[in-house]
Amino acid sequence: MTSLDIDDYLVKWANLIHHECGLDSVRCHVADGTSGFPERAPYDRIVAWCTPPLLPQAWVDQVVDGGLIVAPLPIAPVPNMTVVAKIRVSGGEPVVEQVFPGGYIEATTSPKTDLDLPGRWVDWENRVPGALWISIAWREEDDYLHTGARAALARLLKDGHTEPYEGGEIDWPSWRSFAAALADPQLTMAGLSPDLWAIGHSTPTTAAVVQQDGTIVADSPNSRSLGILQGWLDAWEAAGRPAPETYRPALVRCDDEGGAGWRMRLSL
Repeated sequence: MTSLDIDDYLVKWANLIHHECGLDSVRCHVADGTSGFPERAPYDRIVAWCTPPLLPQAWVDQVVDGGLIVAPLPIAPVPNMTVVAKIRVSGGEPVVEQVFPGGYIEATTSPKTDLDLPGRWVDWENRVPGALWISIAWREEDDYLHTGARAALARLLKDGHTEPYEGGEIDWPSWRSFAAALADPQLTMAGLSPDLWAIGHSTPTTAAVVQQDGTIVADSPNSRSLGILQGWLDAWEAAGRPAPETYRPALVRCDDEGGAGWRMRLSL
């Protein structure tokens, strides 16, 4: 068994603990796991305990024909919107056999020290008095000063309008999968309170999100983004709050700033 971690400290301790337990068939190595570990390939199984930005082509290349990959994958270009996928590789092509609700910490190119923020796709953050952040799927339209992201976060923090979601307790895995499957370019994820994620809609001039505790936060009662968010929530309820497992998964080949690999898409 080959195990990889980006943190040298953790790898040293893991090797020592395995040795002391008599597990000599396990070897841990310091490496960027998104590149795999070609020195020990091919692998019968690859299991990821972190979330890469996409399914790396390196993993597909390094698994045996007919082998399995089990990994959390993003379903939208914002943090914390993921499913865990069981993927079979045949003839060099990955095919999703099953998806499950879940996710793990984002894969990063260096050891992560700030656990209050996502490791990827944070477009603006405030660190005082606490970690507050926003991630916008429309970041390519923003400028180099992140003016749009800054404005959207500021609007959500100014206490312009709050209301409880009237549909009852939010099934978060179901809601985030539905929101991701909409593939709306204005999709937004934010952290406005400690340990509470929020999903919604934003533009350079308006913003609205619903938090995990059911609190809806918007820039104003007549916010355009609030109206769109309420429409999304109504559509989610009308669809019966579908579970992540009920979506049709697809992997789309891509080569971009995230590297060479496959992006996950969900559809009902």
